[in-house]
Amino acid sequence: MRVTSPLIAALGAGLASGAVVAAILLASGAVGDDDSRETPARAAPAPTAPELTISELYARARTGVVVVEGRQPGVGWPQGPPRQDDGVATGSGFAIGDGRVVTNHHVVADAEVVAVRVRGRRVRAKVLGSDPSTDIALLRLRPEQARRVEALSLGDSREVQPGDAAVVIGNPLGLARTITAGVVSATDRRIDAPDGFPIRDAIQTDAAVNPGNSGGPLLDAQGRVIGVISQGRGDGIAFAVPVATLERVVPQLERDGRVRRAYLGVSTTTARRGALVRDATEPGPAARAGLRSGDVIVAVGGRRVSESEDVAAVVADRRPRERVEVEYLRDGERSSVEVVLGVRPAP
Repeated sequence: MRVTSPLIAALGAGLASGAVVAAILLASGAVGDDDSRETPARAAPAPTAPELTISELYARARTGVVVVEGRQPGVGWPQGPPRQDDGVATGSGFAIGDGRVVTNHHVVADAEVVAVRVRGRRVRAKVLGSDPSTDIALLRLRPEQARRVEALSLGDSREVQPGDAAVVIGNPLGLARTITAGVVSATDRRIDAPDGFPIRDAIQTDAAVNPGNSGGPLLDAQGRVIGVISQGRGDGIAFAVPVATLERVVPQLERDGRVRRAYLGVSTTTARRGALVRDATEPGPAARAGLRSGDVIVAVGGRRVSESEDVAAVVADRRPRERVEVEYLRDGERSSVEVVLGVRPAP
């Protein structure tokens, strides 16, 4: 999908600037009645699949996008548009089948009650799991409500390239099912998760994103989800967690309610020859293996370390209880030690 696609051509018609934004506002009660699919519907690769116009894409996808609200303890549901001080976090979400709805962790993190608006009615949703390290949360609707939202198909974020069409449907500023459109501005971005850990491979887009879009889908020209909107910084800069991350996280959230990640137990900073250990957490895996403050890590699991982020990247690709060899410098001498990775503590 290049910028010369029918979707981008439609977006550009009549616009004098390079900024591409289209908005269609419909009442929040407009949803379909078709049954949700049993599992996330990944579309088979189809290079010749027809690209949709904005109107066609909206008509196909809007019934799968919902408003998500997280109510803090001791407050009531607000009347009218959302406000920052009403004690209710308002975001977006989208259905992936079997009554499951994806949204952002930061939308539901502090909530006592989570609700989804279906056909204009506020209905309670169960939080199956939430992951602060990817800003993804998984909800479930009751069967009678699940039948009223249509599951969206999942695309392949690994195939996304700058210049591809990018469309957002969500609930910005309380305006339900608003569509904005643009292009993929960049890929392989690194953004901060709610718990401070990096989210890798984020997709950057210039499609307009405002408060309330959080948790909504970023779609390609065929209407397939390629990312989950997580952050908007204004001036045409917004970021989405790639759908490849979503596919990896959702089964764990559904099974365990959380994601269990490998844990080395060190804080590091970039040094001239690798990653300088500032602290080895006691009684963490690295400390038990003999690593200590002042060591310089130069390789983990056979992969060279040239900066602090390299350590985190290697550990992120491993599983708890895996054994990895850590090579390090201490007082100019090179040594190595085998570390049994632990489970990252909950924040």
